[in-house]
Amino acid sequence: MNSVLTFEIKRNDKVVIYVKSETGMNITCMIDTGANVPIWFMGENYLIKRFPSARITNRLTIINGLGQGALLDVPVWEIPEFIINDDCGEKIVFQNLLLPVINAMEYSFDMVIPLTMLNRTKFSFDYMKSANYGYFTIESEKESFFVRPLYYPDNDKYLNKIQAFIQEGA
Repeated sequence: MNSVLTFEIKRNDKVVIYVKSETGMNITCMIDTGANVPIWFMGENYLIKRFPSARITNRLTIINGLGQGALLDVPVWEIPEFIINDDCGEKIVFQNLLLPVINAMEYSFDMVIPLTMLNRTKFSFDYMKSANYGYFTIESEKESFFVRPLYYPDNDKYLNKIQAFIQEGA
């Protein structure tokens, strides 16, 4: 099955898409070319309200690059099924998404999705169709992916990177 998801984005802004949470509420997700892991910015309480199936894990991570010093020992949660969907009903499902959670509500989006999560898809940015808007497109031959956590070499409790992969036979 071939899925093609298309999102309209503001031309001179961050690439922010809207997806439905587990409860059907919209969340804003910024696609980040420099991130290694997804990050939930709105804290644990808001995460549980949007994704009631989310559970805390025994993993941690270190987050850099938010315009401040490193955030150490950030708790990592797991969402059994994280669905990226567009307005036309197309979707891609990430099974067992590991998601660091911080309290940083000053950002204009709820979550960061790193491009490393989309490493098994074709994605593109098209700014040629409009002076004000562009389009972010994700194309995939599979509808469902599992998430491959990569840990720091010297400490396998600390999450370092997230990648999507296709489980054989799935």
